[in-house]
Amino acid sequence: MAGAGLARRVACLLVGVAMAAARPGAGSAQSMEGDEGGTVATGLLLRQMNGVKRVLMIGAHPDDEDTSLLTALARGEGVQTAYLSLTRGEGGQNAIGPELWDGLGIIRTGELEAARRLDGGIQFFTRAFDFGYSKTAKETLTFWPHDEILSDVVWIIRKFRPQVVVTVFTGTPRDGHGNHQAAGILAREAFAVAGDPSRFPEQLKEGVEAWAPEKLYQLTRWNRMPSSITIQTGTFDPLLGRSYYQLAMESRSQHRSQDMGNFQPPGPQTSGVMLLKSNVPETTDQSIFSGVDTTLTGLTKGLPQGMTAEARARLEAYEKIVTGVEGDLDAMDPSASAPLLARALDDLDQAEQATRSADDVEIHDDLSEKIDVASRAFLAAAGVVVDARSDDDIVVPGQAVHLTVQAWNGGPMVLRGAKASLRLPKGWVGRQVGSDGLAPDGSVAPGTMATWTYEITIPADAPSTRMYYLRQPRDGDIYRWPKDHPELWGLPRAPAPVSGGVAFSVQAGGKGVEVHHEVPWSYVGVDRSKGQYRDPVLVVPAISASVTPGSLIWPQERMEPHTLTVAVRNEAKGGSKGHLRLEAPAGWTVRPAGYDVALGDEGTERSFSFEVSPAGAAAAGDYEFHAVVVTDDGHQYRDGYELIDYPHIQRTPLFAPASAKVTVVPVRIAQGLKVGYIMGPGDDGPEAIRQLGAEVHLITPDQVRAGDFLPYDVVVLGVRAYQARPDLVAANQQLLDYARAGGTVVSQYNQYEYPRNGYAPYPVEMNRPADRVTDETAEVTILQPDAPIFTTPNKIGPNDFKGWVQERGLYFLSKWDDHFTPLLQMHDPDEAPTRGSLLVAPVGNGVYVYAALSFFRQFPAGVPGAYRLFANIISLKAADWRKFEAKPISDGN
Repeated sequence: MAGAGLARRVACLLVGVAMAAARPGAGSAQSMEGDEGGTVATGLLLRQMNGVKRVLMIGAHPDDEDTSLLTALARGEGVQTAYLSLTRGEGGQNAIGPELWDGLGIIRTGELEAARRLDGGIQFFTRAFDFGYSKTAKETLTFWPHDEILSDVVWIIRKFRPQVVVTVFTGTPRDGHGNHQAAGILAREAFAVAGDPSRFPEQLKEGVEAWAPEKLYQLTRWNRMPSSITIQTGTFDPLLGRSYYQLAMESRSQHRSQDMGNFQPPGPQTSGVMLLKSNVPETTDQSIFSGVDTTLTGLTKGLPQGMTAEARARLEAYEKIVTGVEGDLDAMDPSASAPLLARALDDLDQAEQATRSADDVEIHDDLSEKIDVASRAFLAAAGVVVDARSDDDIVVPGQAVHLTVQAWNGGPMVLRGAKASLRLPKGWVGRQVGSDGLAPDGSVAPGTMATWTYEITIPADAPSTRMYYLRQPRDGDIYRWPKDHPELWGLPRAPAPVSGGVAFSVQAGGKGVEVHHEVPWSYVGVDRSKGQYRDPVLVVPAISASVTPGSLIWPQERMEPHTLTVAVRNEAKGGSKGHLRLEAPAGWTVRPAGYDVALGDEGTERSFSFEVSPAGAAAAGDYEFHAVVVTDDGHQYRDGYELIDYPHIQRTPLFAPASAKVTVVPVRIAQGLKVGYIMGPGDDGPEAIRQLGAEVHLITPDQVRAGDFLPYDVVVLGVRAYQARPDLVAANQQLLDYARAGGTVVSQYNQYEYPRNGYAPYPVEMNRPADRVTDETAEVTILQPDAPIFTTPNKIGPNDFKGWVQERGLYFLSKWDDHFTPLLQMHDPDEAPTRGSLLVAPVGNGVYVYAALSFFRQFPAGVPGAYRLFANIISLKAADWRKFEAKPISDGN
């Protein structure tokens, strides 16, 4: 009967799947995964039970994947699909919040997980960090060491073992983005070398074997290549109640940080691929698996004869049952198929046991995966639901927490000999403290639920819940994966450290079949306005601290002190006491010297203010301040974290030192300047202006619609404001009227709707794709050195363009009306100069500025020259501009 083999292996896939579904916003995704019972869940899992079919798609970023193709294969044909995104999308913009870089990478990791929960795929990554836009593969591969990222792609191929690889990109300039080109190149190279054990042989010591995929396809979605195969993605699926394309558009809409919400149109849709390379004979079958043996019995080839006969017999019996159940599913209550699926599970486990002595990693892994799927299908059909619920969602080292393992038998079968178990990390201690709901003979009767309660003690040295790839500083633009945990390499995140499981047997075909199912621990709570929610359990330090602002520009002439605020939070039960101090660099003073801190029960937070100032004249440069909390028991805490928590993704902490960087800059701003700021999707503009010494007000939608701009000397539009603010779109003429009346308007970069809808005061155009300069070190030529924007109140010169990060700017204008004066010229290597990054035009009695320089990236990095230039931009007066006479320059528009 099915025994220890199943119990040993079933958790490995299920832990990752259930953890991925542990978010309140993923209800439909959870049902797609088969974690709930019924016809739909059972039917989708049945499609995965026959055969061994795996497809790996390779792209560069979140949203590069062809979601409709993945959905049609995974949900329609039961193919095990995966998407390998070389990066986590850290270098993009954020349409839903202020997070950039590592924080944005966490959001987009979660969005890809949410997308895969819907389309049925698995998500992988390499170590590549998204450093921003690049224009060539050559440039990209100067940031990403070629062989290192190639080895990561090879690792994923060897780990996932796809028969088919689909490359999204061609590896040529037609791909546009240099990251895209690099992804196309690396996909082709990895396909060629993954089966060669002499390439990256060190990987073979970490539990994988060389693996040669059999077919390589090119996605034809974004190019003019002819398709070898066309996949119908608009087919209506009676299990899903919609087409694969419609489900795929829901999947794609999870990329909310990229404004990727999509319609879900009915009707015919297709995806196409072109065959690039095949290592098997082609057939007339119009399938991406044509010529590939995807049968389970095919796994037994090469085994000893006696072993082959036993394994084949069991696998044939399994396939016969599965085929029969799948054919009859639409006509039966899913629970009626549960005994048959239990028998199929037993046959599958017997086949695995028959081959266990064979030295064949492939057959063991493939059969283990099928056992996982068969177990989930049985549970879905039988109406058995296993859960593991913690009584606390945020826990700290040294704490005891209670975990309840539940087995709800919602179906007709008796679960005999039911027992619960825990899977704990080394050093964690769990003991059972109660149980309920079991029959006297230890069974769980139909329609009842059994529970087992454990007390888990978390060790004092337990690590915090951190994204594994962020535990160490990056090596340039590649992450460092933990050397001692190869099982994590390429995963979106580490699995939950604790899981609870239930083992039982059921009667099927006159014999007992053993089943074991594990799920990760989670916390289930209730929001009174929204209802029940589920969150992962997070391990955090007992005390955390954060300093606000985290970065501060200090005008060199400033004499008065500035306030740094330290927020201290306690998560330990019973409260915490200690002392807080703010460590200052040499030459700076801090008042007061510190505070005694007494915090109440978990979740208590208090803020403390420190006045900081230089002891004398401060030299230009960077200075670090560090907050330290020392508790009465002698523990020191120097870190803080923010919870990145959006409804569609898994809640995740992002840790950072409790510190603030003060950058002393020789910068001035017009005295008494009052700035109105219309926020876009989110940037640090208001705080940056405030630190320069101006009075800043966020203009509300009601004020925008009312055209209430007159109280301000200048109105600044945040990045992509026209995309995010319908109130601004509606009131744009009022904003221009404000400029005509003598005000100054500064528009930071906007996208294609800006020229298309005529938001500028005069006609402008933008190329598609828009001009941009991605080399942050690109030489900048000041075209009009005497323009007031370069002279008042700060003299701007070449040094002010040193030290910029990621890029010079984006969404430059390509053509403009003669009223505009271009002020800067720059270009990427081997490209023509562009002049659309900074332009000024008189508007009536006022002045209008289009500034496509990436100030939103320079402000958090504390780039002095960016602050100095922006101080001049917002200090610009229409009267000064009217006095200025631009020098003739050659036509650049």
